[in-house]
Amino acid sequence: MKLLARLVAVAGAVAVGGYLFGAAPRDLTLVYDVPAPGAGAMLEIEIRRGGEVVRRSELAVPAEGGQVRHPVRLRDGDYALAWSLGGASPAHGVLPLDVREGGTVVLALRR
Repeated sequence: MKLLARLVAVAGAVAVGGYLFGAAPRDLTLVYDVPAPGAGAMLEIEIRRGGEVVRRSELAVPAEGGQVRHPVRLRDGDYALAWSLGGASPAHGVLPLDVREGGTVVLALRR
């Protein structure tokens, strides 16, 4: 009987640990591949989950374009990344973002 109680306790602890580990935010680096926007351009980012904004950022973009890095912490799940690029020829769009693990995600932002 004690052995069965121990097994139930261990199984419960493993289940709770797995749930808590999966619910923890993950460190991500979003890298935006941006076309040349011209001088003084800003990249506005909104990360949404279920229609609710969870992160909002403004990032400076070099005049020649290139890659812009954006470190974030997000929980596992599906997100929508809305972006707007100012400058000489403005552009905007929405991209899906699926978070299942930490690391680097490169997103091409095209007009």
